[in-house]
Amino acid sequence: MDETKKILYIHTSGPDTPERTGSPFFLATAAALLGHEVTMLFTMRGTALLKKGVPETATIMEGGQTLRYFIDQAIEAGVTFLVCAPSLALNNMTKEDLIPEVSDVVGGTFVNETALASDLVMTF
Repeated sequence: MDETKKILYIHTSGPDTPERTGSPFFLATAAALLGHEVTMLFTMRGTALLKKGVPETATIMEGGQTLRYFIDQAIEAGVTFLVCAPSLALNNMTKEDLIPEVSDVVGGTFVNETALASDLVMTF
Protein backbone atom coordinates (compact mmCIF):
# COMPACT_ATOMS: atom_id res chain seq x y z
CA MET A 1 0.00 0.00 0.00
CA ASP A 2 1.43 3.34 -1.07
CA GLU A 3 1.36 5.87 1.77
CA THR A 4 2.74 8.74 -0.34
CA LYS A 5 0.44 11.75 -0.22
CA LYS A 6 0.30 14.80 -2.48
CA ILE A 7 0.53 18.01 -0.47
CA LEU A 8 0.12 21.54 -1.83
CA TYR A 9 1.27 24.50 0.25
CA ILE A 10 -0.02 27.83 -1.05
CA HIS A 11 2.31 30.61 0.12
CA THR A 12 0.83 34.14 0.04
CA SER A 13 3.06 36.03 2.51
CA GLY A 14 6.06 37.97 1.28
CA PRO A 15 9.23 39.68 2.49
CA ASP A 16 7.19 42.38 4.23
CA THR A 17 5.85 39.79 6.73
CA PRO A 18 8.87 37.61 7.56
CA GLU A 19 7.18 36.16 10.65
CA ARG A 20 4.67 34.46 8.32
CA THR A 21 7.13 33.00 5.82
CA GLY A 22 8.88 30.28 7.81
CA SER A 23 6.12 27.77 8.53
CA PRO A 24 5.37 26.82 4.92
CA PHE A 25 9.04 26.04 4.26
CA PHE A 26 9.41 24.07 7.50
CA LEU A 27 6.27 22.02 6.85
CA ALA A 28 6.97 21.43 3.16
CA THR A 29 10.52 20.27 3.83
CA ALA A 30 9.40 17.96 6.64
CA ALA A 31 6.67 16.44 4.47
CA ALA A 32 9.09 15.85 1.58
CA LEU A 33 11.57 14.22 3.95
CA LEU A 34 8.75 11.89 5.05
CA GLY A 35 8.45 10.80 1.43
CA HIS A 36 5.43 12.79 0.32
CA GLU A 37 5.06 14.58 -3.03
CA VAL A 38 5.22 18.25 -2.03
CA THR A 39 4.56 21.37 -4.06
CA MET A 40 4.81 24.96 -2.87
CA LEU A 41 2.78 27.42 -4.90
CA PHE A 42 3.77 31.06 -4.46
CA THR A 43 1.10 33.66 -5.15
CA MET A 44 0.12 37.17 -4.09
CA ARG A 45 3.04 38.65 -2.07
CA GLY A 46 4.65 35.22 -1.68
CA THR A 47 5.96 35.46 -5.23
CA ALA A 48 8.31 38.28 -4.16
CA LEU A 49 10.20 35.76 -1.99
CA LEU A 50 11.45 34.07 -5.15
CA LYS A 51 12.83 37.17 -6.85
CA LYS A 52 16.54 36.91 -7.61
CA GLY A 53 18.53 38.45 -4.74
CA VAL A 54 15.71 38.30 -2.18
CA PRO A 55 16.50 34.85 -0.71
CA GLU A 56 20.04 35.93 0.11
CA THR A 57 18.93 39.04 2.02
CA ALA A 58 15.51 38.17 3.49
CA THR A 59 15.38 36.51 6.87
CA ILE A 60 12.60 34.24 8.06
CA MET A 61 12.55 35.84 11.52
CA GLU A 62 14.61 38.55 13.14
CA GLY A 63 18.11 37.25 13.83
CA GLY A 64 17.39 34.04 11.92
CA GLN A 65 18.75 32.31 8.87
CA THR A 66 18.28 33.83 5.44
CA LEU A 67 15.50 32.60 3.23
CA ARG A 68 18.15 31.02 0.95
CA TYR A 69 18.89 28.47 3.70
CA PHE A 70 15.24 27.34 3.81
CA ILE A 71 14.88 27.29 0.01
CA ASP A 72 17.98 25.10 -0.29
CA GLN A 73 16.67 22.69 2.36
CA ALA A 74 13.29 22.40 0.62
CA ILE A 75 14.83 21.85 -2.82
CA GLU A 76 17.24 19.25 -1.44
CA ALA A 77 14.29 17.43 0.15
CA GLY A 78 12.47 17.35 -3.20
CA VAL A 79 9.92 20.16 -2.86
CA THR A 80 8.71 21.63 -6.16
CA PHE A 81 8.33 25.42 -6.41
CA LEU A 82 5.64 26.93 -8.65
CA VAL A 83 4.62 30.56 -9.16
CA CYS A 84 1.15 31.80 -10.03
CA ALA A 85 1.41 33.77 -13.28
CA PRO A 86 -0.84 36.74 -12.36
CA SER A 87 1.16 37.32 -9.17
CA LEU A 88 4.22 38.24 -11.21
CA ALA A 89 2.57 41.48 -12.36
CA LEU A 90 1.32 42.15 -8.82
CA ASN A 91 4.97 42.15 -7.69
CA ASN A 92 6.33 44.06 -10.73
CA MET A 93 8.20 40.94 -11.81
CA THR A 94 8.63 38.82 -14.92
CA LYS A 95 9.51 35.15 -15.24
CA GLU A 96 13.13 36.21 -15.80
CA ASP A 97 13.20 37.77 -12.31
CA LEU A 98 12.63 34.40 -10.62
CA ILE A 99 15.32 32.29 -8.97
CA PRO A 100 16.29 29.19 -10.99
CA GLU A 101 14.75 26.82 -8.43
CA VAL A 102 11.25 27.74 -9.64
CA SER A 103 10.02 24.79 -11.71
CA ASP A 104 7.23 26.56 -13.55
CA VAL A 105 4.88 29.53 -13.76
CA VAL A 106 1.27 28.35 -13.76
CA GLY A 107 -2.23 29.72 -14.20
CA GLY A 108 -5.50 29.36 -12.35
CA THR A 109 -6.66 26.21 -14.14
CA PHE A 110 -3.46 24.39 -13.22
CA VAL A 111 -3.70 25.58 -9.61
CA ASN A 112 -7.28 24.35 -9.28
CA GLU A 113 -6.49 20.98 -10.89
CA THR A 114 -3.46 20.53 -8.63
CA ALA A 115 -5.50 21.39 -5.54
CA LEU A 116 -8.23 18.92 -6.53
CA ALA A 117 -5.64 16.18 -7.08
CA SER A 118 -3.91 16.82 -3.74
CA ASP A 119 -4.55 14.91 -0.53
CA LEU A 120 -3.93 18.06 1.51
CA VAL A 121 -3.93 21.78 0.65
CA MET A 122 -2.65 24.33 3.15
CA THR A 123 -2.63 28.09 2.69
CA PHE A 124 -0.27 30.49 4.45
